Amino acid sequence: MQEKQQGNGCNACRSTRAIVVTLLIVCSLAESAHVEEGRAETAPGGAAQVPSVTAGESRSYQALLRWLEQYRSAEPAFQPGQHLTAKDQEALKPFLPAPLWEYYVYPDMEMEIAPTGVYPTPKEWGEKVDTDFELKEDGSLLGFAGGGFPFPDIKIEDPQAGAKIIWNMLWRPGAYDYVMPHVTWSRSPGGKLDREFQVVATSVEFAKGDFCLVPGQEEVRGKTLGEFRTPRDMAGSKNLQINFLDPYKEENGWLYLPAQRKPRRVLSSERTGESGLLADSIREDSALDFGGRVYQHTWRLLGKKKVLAAVNVPTHPEAGGPHLWVPHKTRWEVRDAYVIEQTPKAEGHPYSHKWLFIDAQTFWRLWFVAYDRQEQLLRVGQDLLKYSESYATEEALQAPYLWQDYSANLGQYVFLHIANVFIHAQKPHGTYQHCYTVRKTFSPGRAKQVFSLRSMTSGRR
Repeated sequence: MQEKQQGNGCNACRSTRAIVVTLLIVCSLAESAHVEEGRAETAPGGAAQVPSVTAGESRSYQALLRWLEQYRSAEPAFQPGQHLTAKDQEALKPFLPAPLWEYYVYPDMEMEIAPTGVYPTPKEWGEKVDTDFELKEDGSLLGFAGGGFPFPDIKIEDPQAGAKIIWNMLWRPGAYDYVMPHVTWSRSPGGKLDREFQVVATSVEFAKGDFCLVPGQEEVRGKTLGEFRTPRDMAGSKNLQINFLDPYKEENGWLYLPAQRKPRRVLSSERTGESGLLADSIREDSALDFGGRVYQHTWRLLGKKKVLAAVNVPTHPEAGGPHLWVPHKTRWEVRDAYVIEQTPKAEGHPYSHKWLFIDAQTFWRLWFVAYDRQEQLLRVGQDLLKYSESYATEEALQAPYLWQDYSANLGQYVFLHIANVFIHAQKPHGTYQHCYTVRKTFSPGRAKQVFSLRSMTSGRR
């Protein structure tokens, strides 16, 4: 197998990112984001101060570097079955990146520790991969069309290991083919609810490794259609995102606003600006992975590190902490993660560095930590996941506005997005999101019908 790279993988991430692009574009067109920062009624249980954890000693980029070196080889002193609380913070610190301590360690916190799981991939995963692809020097993946991980065997000493891990993340199983209603809560300090959003995203994968779902559209990686349900000023707005295998080709974006009565083309190149609903992240950060161009960044593998992660939670965790920005009382595992340092090549990019913690088995993103150009903490984020086969014994919550048949997830052998966290450390402000995801199989005809401009002006699907 040749190691090529040019244009195919970045689109796996864009499946889920397209959901967020829906939110971002429409929110930026709304008259108000209704965010009133800094005012706050205190969140339940959040009045007390976090013992011994201070922002100053854990936030800086140098503190993150020191954390990695100090705890690089740390092994947990706690065991599966334990419920860890704030009094266990010294045992937790080696497994939570230092900038997260001030948000995830609070007086009534509780983490249930589960055994580290092994999660099989789909039964034919990796069997239909065309090995005639190339990884370019700039990090682009050329000639890859899915069906498995492009780089299943990662060698730490490989100078291109960072880019290879990113491409594995972007081509992970489960990136497309779902219906995902989700609810987003935007909150100021103290848990003050600024706004709530309800959106349904539907996604389909065209590139299947050895074939394309819709003949004649072999250049397409996948498509995602998102629709706002609430708030009222955004209801009925839709966004269609079309992503391509060519990593250098700009994705197509179309926006439909009911008042305008027909879709219009939108630019999708502004990945580094804040907008509306998810102003606690930039579009490049959004939802589960990386939403930019791989070749526009350098990717350095800093090594492997054991971290705590919410990779197979039983159901949607309630929001917790003094600001209701983080998950509360849910299940955590100790996971081996690749630590990747992303450095933008563009001088105008808002980040100097961003660290991604990517699961070494599943290649899902677990955490990210981003710094501004002065190397001050700017944003942190977390992805919370649920394995499809766990729905046999632990069915998740239903969306408040759309019933989902979770039995459709059984036999899929993929992870599903169940929640995420975005925190803007400098405002400060937080976004917490629940996703009610079910796998969906599309026929070629149905895919053409649903993911078309005509469908954007029709009623709800």
